[in-house]
Amino acid sequence: MNFSDIEYPADTRNAVRAALVREAGASRRRAPWWRRPAALTFAGIALAGSTAAVAYVAFAPVEDKRDIRCYYRADLTREYPSGNGFGSTLGPYLLSGAMDEGFDSANPDPDPQAGKKQIEDPVAVCAFHWDQGLMNPGGATDDLIPPDFEGPAARPPQDLETGVTDAQGNPATAMPNNFGPGHFVPELTACVVDNAVAIIPGPHSVCAQLGIPTLDSGA
Repeated sequence: MNFSDIEYPADTRNAVRAALVREAGASRRRAPWWRRPAALTFAGIALAGSTAAVAYVAFAPVEDKRDIRCYYRADLTREYPSGNGFGSTLGPYLLSGAMDEGFDSANPDPDPQAGKKQIEDPVAVCAFHWDQGLMNPGGATDDLIPPDFEGPAARPPQDLETGVTDAQGNPATAMPNNFGPGHFVPELTACVVDNAVAIIPGPHSVCAQLGIPTLDSGA
């Protein structure tokens, strides 16, 4: 059965609608305790007309923010060509993090997360990668760039290694060959995927559209 097939009494629709109006008019504040359990908390259900239109508005905390997923697009599974000319592909996101400056890398640690620090501003981390041109493998996000946006000019192709060629026999080049500041940075939203912070290009509603919770930044 689809949600749109469910009939709700008029008083129920009116009560929920009134609650959502109050919620929309409230100012942003630290999430109260009832919005910060380990399990997801569903914030509301919007009803319209004689049928129900369910709005997925969930918030979830992430305690471990050492690994940040910077998604290329609002797609959780799609893979992209690496752009190196050899037909290899990349996953749906670029994994990002930062090492603690005081970490002693000379002493091996079996913990793969050892030395990584918690990221305070995940959106800023991914915005940096967009600005540097790292989020457009093989032109995968060209359509997200406004037509009138002027980014940095591409540099002349350079061989990755003498004698290395692609499938057509042309010199294999670095991707996208114009790394550096000045690339387009779209609106980015912090969501949660697999209990990890996922920064996805799109407005605040993109998490709900993908059926995943929004990061509860107040947790």
